[in-house]
Amino acid sequence: MSDTATTSSGRRSIFSIPGVSGSQLRAAAVGNLIEWFDWNAYAFLAVYFSSQFFPKDSPPLVALLGTFGIMAVGFIMRPISGLIIGWVADRLGRKVAMLITVWGMGIASLLIGLAPTFEQVGVLAPVILLLARATQGICIGGEYASMSAFAMEMTPTGKRGFIAGILGGVAALGQVAVTLIIVLLANILSHEQMVEFGWRIVFVVGGLLSIWGIILRRGMHDTVEKADRPRTRSTLGSMFRPMREHPKETVRVIGLTIGFTAMVYAWGAYMPTYATTYAGLDPRFTMIAMLVTSLTLIVATPLAGILSDKVGRRPTMLAAGIILAVATVPALGLLNDQLWRLILIQAAGNLVIALLQASSMPAYSEMFPTQFRAAGFGFPYALTVGLVGGTVPMVGTQLASMGAGHMFPWYLVALIVISIFFYATMKETAFQDMPD
Repeated sequence: MSDTATTSSGRRSIFSIPGVSGSQLRAAAVGNLIEWFDWNAYAFLAVYFSSQFFPKDSPPLVALLGTFGIMAVGFIMRPISGLIIGWVADRLGRKVAMLITVWGMGIASLLIGLAPTFEQVGVLAPVILLLARATQGICIGGEYASMSAFAMEMTPTGKRGFIAGILGGVAALGQVAVTLIIVLLANILSHEQMVEFGWRIVFVVGGLLSIWGIILRRGMHDTVEKADRPRTRSTLGSMFRPMREHPKETVRVIGLTIGFTAMVYAWGAYMPTYATTYAGLDPRFTMIAMLVTSLTLIVATPLAGILSDKVGRRPTMLAAGIILAVATVPALGLLNDQLWRLILIQAAGNLVIALLQASSMPAYSEMFPTQFRAAGFGFPYALTVGLVGGTVPMVGTQLASMGAGHMFPWYLVALIVISIFFYATMKETAFQDMPD
């Protein structure tokens, strides 16, 4: 299954990697890009569209809280989708699951972008927003496990970390793309125009990106033959079979993820908000900080993946965990109202997190046999991300409201210390073939 992955001028592209099909890699990567584009579009644009889905006499804060409450539904749906779509990926094939997720993300984005306002249809407006966000949560929760299993299965031993790093870089590229589009629109349009229709353009673009993803994924080749898929009768209980037969691995996925996901969300999307809340940073600068951080990850995660392949998952993740445990409290204490300081601290933190991002995908996939791989780590991973990673901003905001903001960095440290135990005791799998 070769693919030269060359450009029209004959030059080899970033997807031209010996032993890895370029078309297969593009099919995997496009979902990562769309996922991060769509997810961040909602978070970044909520301030513009929240008033469109609630009564006009609602205070702006109430409308914004309602919009973010609907956003939380996406996290609640993740564990369910990690289980169901992971089960689909194991039983019906990676391709089927990955087409479902990219179709769903596209439909959800278009639904938000074209949704009527509260003034037009009343209470149906927030219901439509809720359904669209729930659909996004289902698809995003199922995308990571099915895409990871597919990507790692198509990659030879010795390159899985690098491929995971490329996919992580493409995810950051999705965040860069949505940030640049929003900044461009905000500078072209007035605030009133952004509220009226500008925000819709971004979601329509997200929906169009999904069409590209569907085209790429329709031509992909499944990595699991029908004969290798589970043959037991499809029942509700069969969805939990991977966890029943691999309980230690299930607990290990939770342990490896709990600190990792907390740090990803804290050092990523929440860090500018943290600097605004605790250090007095001008909110207008948050987009700039996110843009620089995403650009850092585009470069750092592939390099981190190469390191993970060379030295192994265990030392790479352990080193990153220890650095984060030691440096998080003093680093957050150095934040003030200066943008350059936020950029330096956030970029440095994400250089370390890149080590975890590039190592975690292959580490999860290398734990489970083929017939249970997607659901085996998809459910415990999505459950942990939903309960821990997704609640990081809420915890930080709640601690601030209680006057206990100084405890937030220590909360992050406590979570990464739990993961450090699992990093230290995990089995090294980087230099072995994937289990059958």
